[in-house]
Amino acid sequence: MTHTAPAATPAPAPATTTAVAPLSLLAVVAIALPFVAPIGGLVVGFLARRDVRLTGDRGDGIAFAAILIGATLTLFGIIVPLFLGGAGVLDLDLRL
Repeated sequence: MTHTAPAATPAPAPATTTAVAPLSLLAVVAIALPFVAPIGGLVVGFLARRDVRLTGDRGDGIAFAAILIGATLTLFGIIVPLFLGGAGVLDLDLRL
């Protein structure tokens, strides 16, 4: 009787998975808020960026976009009407 050793099977390579940080809920709220309340979106955007940096979550770019959108909409929603209203009070002839 011949005695043969069983064929050695190579050990499976350990699975390497990289954990993905969760998306910050505050950043998601910040990107939606400027379209409803621009100043609120601006403030929450700054809070979200701080939170993302402290916790290591994803969403820094989303929070930055919320800051830009909130600032732009605040500018056009508050500053421009005040300018146009001031032009009306001063009786300036603005041709837009």
